[in-house]
Amino acid sequence: AEYGAEYCWAMPETFVFAHLLGIFASICFTIQYLPQAYLNFKRKSVKGFSTTGIIIKFIGASFLTVNSFQQKEVLAVIAYGLVNLVQHSIFMVQFTIYSSDDINKLGDPKYLLWIAFPIIPIYLAYQFPQTMAATNSMKPLTQVISHVPQLIECVKLQTTKGVSLSSQHLNFVGGISGLYMCLLLPPVAKTTYLIYLNSIFQALS
Repeated sequence: AEYGAEYCWAMPETFVFAHLLGIFASICFTIQYLPQAYLNFKRKSVKGFSTTGIIIKFIGASFLTVNSFQQKEVLAVIAYGLVNLVQHSIFMVQFTIYSSDDINKLGDPKYLLWIAFPIIPIYLAYQFPQTMAATNSMKPLTQVISHVPQLIECVKLQTTKGVSLSSQHLNFVGGISGLYMCLLLPPVAKTTYLIYLNSIFQALS
């Protein structure tokens, strides 16, 4: 395999450990947003949880999933993107249900339309594969940008009650594990480093 082959033959223990770290990071990211989804469900509200931030994250996760699959990244990176897509899709449903001020009425259905967005990176990757050199930066870029609306939301409401701290803790641990994996087993796309670094930064801020 073109990915980390020298590590596989020269240092099999390091290769296995790196993959275990990647799997652990994927597990953290898999369950990362469960506390946030539960908090939204428990409150029957998404107040304090930025819809704009999640839409931006969804765009980045779409490009990461498609590009990493097309470029044959390790399973941990592909799984990270795919799990993000599923989690953010769940939030789109919650935004639709809970975004209305009246709990007896549905919110804006426009959020559900975003679930179809992955069609765009799929089309670009297969019809214009050369664009992946540029779109690989979408995930780290959107990760950074998506944090701004959430910070603004917290400052505006003067509270972080709409954000699950447990989700942020899992984000931090997953980021650390994923970054260590990249240091041991360098990824195909160098922007993958930024993805895990951004997870750490977001959790700390």
